[in-house]
Amino acid sequence: MIDEKGFDYENYIQEQLRQIDDLDERRFAKELLTESLGKMIAWSEEKYTALEQRIQKELDLPWRYFHVCMTVIDRKDYDPINTFWFPVCEGDEKKIREQSHETVYLEADEQSRKAFAAMDMLTGVNETTGESFPFKIIPSQKYRESMDKLYRLFTSNHVPWQTVHMGHMERFFDLIPLTEDGKMPDADWVIQDDRWKTKIKRGMMLLWNIPQAAVSSREYRVPCIDEVFYEHTFFLQQEEKTEDGYLVDAAEDILSIRYEQNRIVLKTREQALENITVYRLGQGEPEQSAGYRFPVLSNRRKDSLSARYSHRMGNFIQTPAELKRKVEEMADGYRISLLGYEILDRAEEEFLEGDMNSFTGVRLFTDDQRKILLLRFGADEREQGDYLYESQIRYILSGLQMEFLEYRCMGVLEGAGVVCDKE
Repeated sequence: MIDEKGFDYENYIQEQLRQIDDLDERRFAKELLTESLGKMIAWSEEKYTALEQRIQKELDLPWRYFHVCMTVIDRKDYDPINTFWFPVCEGDEKKIREQSHETVYLEADEQSRKAFAAMDMLTGVNETTGESFPFKIIPSQKYRESMDKLYRLFTSNHVPWQTVHMGHMERFFDLIPLTEDGKMPDADWVIQDDRWKTKIKRGMMLLWNIPQAAVSSREYRVPCIDEVFYEHTFFLQQEEKTEDGYLVDAAEDILSIRYEQNRIVLKTREQALENITVYRLGQGEPEQSAGYRFPVLSNRRKDSLSARYSHRMGNFIQTPAELKRKVEEMADGYRISLLGYEILDRAEEEFLEGDMNSFTGVRLFTDDQRKILLLRFGADEREQGDYLYESQIRYILSGLQMEFLEYRCMGVLEGAGVVCDKE
């Protein structure tokens, strides 16, 4: 089959013209072919390109503008002029000493993270006096609340929720002092247990690609047969990129949201809106700053026409090939291979679970007697030492869990396998 688009007609015409010995005939043929046939071929190529763009636009994924990226840094390395990374919690960039707790980051793999979370308490030691004092360990509340708010924003803005990679977020823990006054010690202290000294990082903060800004609106009454609705228009900054997504935080119920060039239009029943905050989800390449050395975790997926068509039609063909394509689509920069899968009646303790959407509160099965869809992944030797490798697998399982509702999606690592590199 000839690829008409890849055919170099100009070079072909020049080669054929050389075979005409009569110069007058060659000149006439050149004028005829370049002026008539050449314009027709150029017109055809233009139409081909327009058709491709139209198909791509029709198959455009609604959440392509709403990818969430996260990373962690030391607070002293925070760069306030970085245009991509922003604190998940406002005020994190300021060195404020909390009296009721201290938030730490655990740079450890899945097994150590689970062991640390299961501990009843952690002991700290005063460097000067040697006095010891216990801490209670709980997952960081402020970051959990930030994720709950993000989910609520997606829901209220009628944007399809996509699994957010929580590999960094779930490694933040609050250490609550178990003292009589319930306050953190004033003096400097260190971790007593040698097993956690190198893994616990203090003074860390979580960043993502979502800045927020307060805006004002203009109201326009829209005629309707039986009710009165209002459209509130929020104008965006001219320099903002059009591929960025926007979420609006409003106290009133939003009936619909429409995105236009440099503005957002909300439809509500309220005549006036106050205290409106717009969140922008930056979709460009992460901007590097000094000290930004930790991995970037995101829910961006490998884009392809087949993936767009599959999402557009809403049909997930449950075949091994399609399952492998899904894993490759969500693998991001990690080398992850799918060796196979099987259906089991019960789960084992060492299985990884796709539970990064558990905070949404959705429970489809009361008794949860579903069978286990166990995916067997090949552990790549080049990824050894990456403490987030298994978190990436859990993120993939969490994404698949939203499509395989009839099963509990779990995974297990088995030796080295064929690798799926990101293109």
